[in-house]
Parts: sequence; C-alpha cells; structure tokens
Amino acid sequence: MQSVNKFLQLTVPMFLISCLLISLSLKAATDCSSNSNDRCSIGVLFQGFYNDETCIVSINSGTYSETVFLPTISTSSLQKGGAEAGSKNFNITLQECPSDRTVSVTFVSNLSAADSTTGNLTNTTGEGYSKNVQVRIRKEDGAQILIDDSSSGQDYIIPSAGSDVTHQYTASYYANGDNAVSAGVLKSFAGVELVYK
Repeated sequence: MQSVNKFLQLTVPMFLISCLLISLSLKAATDCSSNSNDRCSIGVLFQGFYNDETCIVSINSGTYSETVFLPTISTSSLQKGGAEAGSKNFNITLQECPSDRTVSVTFVSNLSAADSTTGNLTNTTGEGYSKNVQVRIRKEDGAQILIDDSSSGQDYIIPSAGSDVTHQYTASYYANGDNAVSAGVLKSFAGVELVYK
C-alpha cells in the first residue's frame, strides 16, 4: 500500500530511485592499483524502482486547492452538543489515475488541528472566530470520514480505461461539547491524502 499526501501539489510525476551497488573485492582493488598501465574492469549493478504516476485531484471541477463555503446559519441551530447543521456538498474527482487500481481518499490535519474524539476538523482560534464549533465531513453514503483515519476514507475504483472517478462529500457545522456555540467565523483546512491499494 502506498500513501501520498496531496495538498499543495497533487500531481506527483513518476519518479525513479536508482541505487548504485558496487562490489569490489580486495583482490580486484589490489590488482587494479598495482598495474597502472592495464585496464581494470569492475562489475557495477544498477537497480531501480518505478512508481506509477499519481492521480490529479480536482475539487468541485476546479483545482486541487479550493474553498468549500458552508452556508451562514444561526447559532440556535447548534445549541446542543453533537448537533449538525448547515451542510454543503462538494465533489472530489480523481483524474489520470493508474488504471485497475483502488485509491482511497482520506482527509488529514496537516494544515489545521483535528479533534481525535469527534474525528472532526477544529476551528481556527482567536478574535472573531466561533467557539465550540467544528467541521464534520461525510461520504456520499452518509458515513463520517474521521480526520487522520485512513480506514474511514472513500474508495475510488479506477476502471481499466483509467476514466475519471467522482465522489460527493458533505461538510457541515458540528456543535462540540456542552458549551454553547458562539457567533463568529469558521475557518478550517484539511489536507487530502491518497492511499493507493
């Protein structure tokens, strides 16, 4: 299983890792150095590893870095801990993937903090930001995607033709804890991680 973290640059071209293994015996080194006029042949082994090209990620038919705007709601919608409100759908399309593969899309907290208890993204803190509110992300079947949990990702089954595959997600406000959600701004970031199976 390969995992590629995709946020700032989602297209990672193929790469080649080469190792140069040179095996020299003491006798060969001695023979080569004693006769400076003679040619010396030493075996060299080259080995490499080729990795398939990774997918191009498009969010809402745009680029790999897009903003999902949640609707403006009243704090009265989030008076109780665990309440969800103000959902917004968004799509993630994988393009130009290696064919006949399954790729799992997960969300990671490399750009914002996550709450390990709720599995949600936390809000930015500071003046003007809403308190006790988080962002919950769900797959198109309604199951929650837990941030930083690769087992809760959305599987993309890439056909043999290598066609684009799109899945829909939902982001919503989530009231965290027993304290009231305060009015203010919600701003949270998530990285998208692709796991090639």
